[in-house]
Amino acid sequence: MEVLDTRGLSALRAIAEFGSVAAAATALGWSQPTINHHLRNLERTLGSTLVEKSPRGSQPTVVGSLVVSRAIEILGLCDRLGAEVALWREAQAVPVKIGAVPTVGARVIPKLHNQLQRRPRWQAHDEMAAANPAAGEMTTAALDVTMDEHAKLVARLEAGDLDLALLVSTDIDKTWIPSTLTAKHLYSEQLFLCVPKFVGPVTLDEKGMPDLTALVSQTWAFSIDPGDAIDEVVRSFCVAAGFEPRVGMRMDDYAAIIRMIAAGLAVAVIPDSSVPEDPTVEVIPMPMDACRRDVLLVSRSRTSESRAKVSRHDPIIAAHHAAIAEVVADVRTVTAQWR
Repeated sequence: MEVLDTRGLSALRAIAEFGSVAAAATALGWSQPTINHHLRNLERTLGSTLVEKSPRGSQPTVVGSLVVSRAIEILGLCDRLGAEVALWREAQAVPVKIGAVPTVGARVIPKLHNQLQRRPRWQAHDEMAAANPAAGEMTTAALDVTMDEHAKLVARLEAGDLDLALLVSTDIDKTWIPSTLTAKHLYSEQLFLCVPKFVGPVTLDEKGMPDLTALVSQTWAFSIDPGDAIDEVVRSFCVAAGFEPRVGMRMDDYAAIIRMIAAGLAVAVIPDSSVPEDPTVEVIPMPMDACRRDVLLVSRSRTSESRAKVSRHDPIIAAHHAAIAEVVADVRTVTAQWR
């Protein structure tokens, strides 16, 4: 097969996204004949019809949909390559792409950035060289940060679009990590039930668990992410108490959730890092042995054989792995205070 021309992939991706050749041309800043030319070349190279046209526009065929999914990955890696080369050229730094769920990212990423900045450049170079001599003259790591929902970060890790991710889990949610990923525990947070003061006292059982039956008529604030770990904990406890929680709003901004609770519009379970200091909100600790939020550092799994192969034969990739190792070490440093 001929070598693929990424312009054909760009044309196909744009057609799939915008629904027509004309719209794709506008989005890419190309002419329509140019779009058609690169699309025909791609179809000839792959030996398949990739787009079907109708009066309503243009859509990928079944095979075209497969190619679109691969085109997104390939073009994303091309964009990343360009950004990494530019960063190396301008700052002599190796980029590390790290994702985080927003509540954890807001707490950890600023401290991680400061930790990386404090390390003297000669020290970073020496540490990377000691960790992996094949890194050559590469120097320190630079962060490329993405804040997103849990499920999207997992998908991007699996696709190779992220190197690391700061994710969360709970005691009842231990099976979400695909076998292609490796998770390391960083620290655990206590969870707190937050209710409006006027709801009245919520009693605790002998183990310190709040009596959730007092909240049957209340509206719960849940995450936008349907698989959120804390939401699953809340739902399991409510069901055990004999009712299904009535979800009245979905948001991931804990500051906004606190305002809703203070106004009497919701109740919620919130991790320690986001607990409010608001006199109109009753904050009730949940026992750690019953539930907690575990913060995890997740990465793609690599075998010892693949690590050895990279170390021997690919100094550029080895430097990237050394930069990832630098970030991992600093993540552990900045999160040690919460363990």
